[in-house]
Amino acid sequence: MKRIFYAFILILLSCQPIELVEPVVFDNSQLNKISFSAHTVKIDEKYEASFADPFIDHSLQNPPVHRLKSWINDNIISIGKENKLVIKIIEASIKKTEINNNDAKKYEEKFIYKYELALLVEYNLYNNSDYLLASTLVENFRSTTSGKFISLQETENIIDDLILLSLRDFSIESEKLIKQYMKDFIL
Repeated sequence: MKRIFYAFILILLSCQPIELVEPVVFDNSQLNKISFSAHTVKIDEKYEASFADPFIDHSLQNPPVHRLKSWINDNIISIGKENKLVIKIIEASIKKTEINNNDAKKYEEKFIYKYELALLVEYNLYNNSDYLLASTLVENFRSTTSGKFISLQETENIIDDLILLSLRDFSIESEKLIKQYMKDFIL
């Protein structure tokens, strides 16, 4: 009888709650919107993904460049019948490198992964005669780390969270620099 009781206790103690990791939700309506006095908005994607290590954006289902273009399409608004806004995406890369875990304790992983995301976009506003009226360059860099031995779902969530936080920072910085250097052409 004692053995059955101990077996029952062991079963109860071994039942740990499963931690469900919620996916990151991308909602561009939560990010900054910018309205330009322009007839059209053109996205000029100069960035080309690198297929060499340590770059991983080519292997992602939704790489940073897709998220950035989605934000531009949803949150950059053109109002008017004159001018043309050209947005050049120069950089939208994400790197994954293995680094030493200098803060590791005795039983922790000695190596971890570091993810680095870089965004670089140039905003150019031209009049109808293709004369440059105003321009600004917006840059964002953010990084995070993760354990080396984590699930694919956790890796995807870490990368998505990094992209979302970078987009949030990027939209704030874009609004700030556009207000500073292109203030005569925003609404």
